[in-house]
Amino acid sequence: MTAEGRVMIDLPATPGAPVGMTYLPPADVTRLMIGKTPEEVLKIIPLVHGVCATAQTHASVLALEGALGIKPPKQTLSARQTLTMMECLREHVLRAIIDWPKLMGQRGGIMAARQAMAFPPRFQAGFTGAEGAFGLNAEVTANLPHLAGLLDEATAFLETAVFGEAADVWLSRRGHDQLRQWAAAADTTAAWFVGWLFDTGRFGIAAFPAFGAVDATSYVRRASDPLLASLGAPAIGARFVARLVELARLPGEIRGVLIGETSAPAPLASGRGEVEAARGPLLHWARVEEGRVREYRIVPPTACNFARQGIASLCLEEIAAMDREEQQLCAHLVVNAVDPCVAYEVRAA
Repeated sequence: MTAEGRVMIDLPATPGAPVGMTYLPPADVTRLMIGKTPEEVLKIIPLVHGVCATAQTHASVLALEGALGIKPPKQTLSARQTLTMMECLREHVLRAIIDWPKLMGQRGGIMAARQAMAFPPRFQAGFTGAEGAFGLNAEVTANLPHLAGLLDEATAFLETAVFGEAADVWLSRRGHDQLRQWAAAADTTAAWFVGWLFDTGRFGIAAFPAFGAVDATSYVRRASDPLLASLGAPAIGARFVARLVELARLPGEIRGVLIGETSAPAPLASGRGEVEAARGPLLHWARVEEGRVREYRIVPPTACNFARQGIASLCLEEIAAMDREEQQLCAHLVVNAVDPCVAYEVRAA
């Protein structure tokens, strides 16, 4: 069992029978927090969470500061938020250039993946402070020229490795036809994948109305984007495109947080820390008494998306009538569209 949980998908032997899904919750790492000081908890969190470690630490420090009544400087809040957003950028890129080709039976772009992996640590180097951005009540200083230059580099990288054109041009596209035109013309793995979904008829699988089930995916926060809205109900293909929309917008949004145009999440007196991780909203909650953590809870987006009435279950119902080979492929598509970070296994009866 990992700290992130695991999903088991069982394909039925009888055609048309329901597809089984079991979500095995993560190990209860919150027991490690009880009795610890807040500072000790902040050292434990990134060690036990291999997925979205920055977002996990971000949610944790907000929860602990809220429980302690700490109000850190705005620049610290901005630094934390931009570091989490840069982690999101890295994760979306890795999915698009490593995981999506695998779904088509191809190999991903290793060199581009290495470039993407380097962005978060290089971005973090643009902030200085004794305890780093994620220390309790930390004070950091931002090297804005360094960070701005890195965002320019990230924008150019995305235009070359993901979109094959300027991000604002890509975002101006509307509807299936214009998206298909891009997929046919651009020479990137993301474009090939979207084109493959269209060509095989899989783009429109599980086209449910927005928020028709418990849905804590990254699609939710981008659902109102004009490009996504032009695609209609959020079918499987649109959920993959939602990550591309986020990628196209993230560099500009990170700039907005850095210069103070956009506010960052702040600690709440309730001890609740909520941030947007690459896969969806992540919640930490803490109660601190006499300098020690007495209660601690973590609610990852996976727990919502793979719940009995979650969006993954609803999407899997759609593939029950398919033949076995198509069921297997589409089961992989569902998981990768809903939560590409979760460990999972597809089993055939």
